[in-house]
Amino acid sequence: MHPVECFKIRLLTGKADNTWDVKQFSTLLEIPFQHHPLSFNPIVIVADPFLFTYKERLYLFYEEKRNYSNGVLRMISTTNLKTWTKPVTVLQVEGCHLSYPFVFEENGAVYMIPESSDLGDIRLYKADDESLSSFSLYKTLVSKEVISSEVGYADSSLFKKDGTYYLMSSIESVEGEHKNYLFLFTANQLEGPYTMHPQSPLCISMKYGRNAGCLLEDNGHLYRVAQDCEVRYGDNVHLFQIDEMNSHSYQEHLVRENLIPTEIPFYQYGGHQYNFVDFNGQRIVATDAKEYHSFWPYRLLHKSLLRVRQLFK
Repeated sequence: MHPVECFKIRLLTGKADNTWDVKQFSTLLEIPFQHHPLSFNPIVIVADPFLFTYKERLYLFYEEKRNYSNGVLRMISTTNLKTWTKPVTVLQVEGCHLSYPFVFEENGAVYMIPESSDLGDIRLYKADDESLSSFSLYKTLVSKEVISSEVGYADSSLFKKDGTYYLMSSIESVEGEHKNYLFLFTANQLEGPYTMHPQSPLCISMKYGRNAGCLLEDNGHLYRVAQDCEVRYGDNVHLFQIDEMNSHSYQEHLVRENLIPTEIPFYQYGGHQYNFVDFNGQRIVATDAKEYHSFWPYRLLHKSLLRVRQLFK
């Protein structure tokens, strides 16, 4: 049986001057995937970790996916970096796989832009209350017809600069090509309307054309993290510095490749997410890491249950 691609999460803590060097940070928290022998539908992916600070609390939003189910978005939080709340599902959409829960605050309200590529568009969700334990659909920002009705947007992030909202997203395989296209949209207000930036697509590449997290500010510079899908999906993360971003121009340059240290056993097979926040005087970095497992007992059990159900229909 072919191995299953699995992901797990590791949060790190350290000094701000070592932001891009994972090896200089210490482990704060790990969330493994699940392969319990009594589960026929194990959790195989916990990934796309996003950190968010709100009202003196640190939140971690992430994707959780079982082997035979669509992904849902989960959340845990802490006030002291030692004790964390139990995970809760903050967003689940029937018939749609969800991932990449990019959460941000705007004018006192908290929003989320998840990846919902099965639906073909980019959607904005709003927190139902200050607990941030559930989100509801607020607005569709970019419809699927803008580029093509045959593709879905992946790993979308928003950044506000000088009163303009910059929405960055990727699509894969335009007209059958095996490439990631990185697009940029702009608007004068959060709700839109969003229009295509004149330099879109910003990048056409399986190595650099898909985001590995939101845009990040560090030491007065703005950065984009890109996930490497050239050989396999999410093999590593590369760092770009954004030199210019306005309504008519976008310029960036590669600063560093391979932020995920594959020489460390936890990250042996790479990873595809990287972001950070400052909390309680510490810099907290969120990463995920990839593994491969066969899960053959679960597959046999799953097939047996399907056959039993068919017999009794």
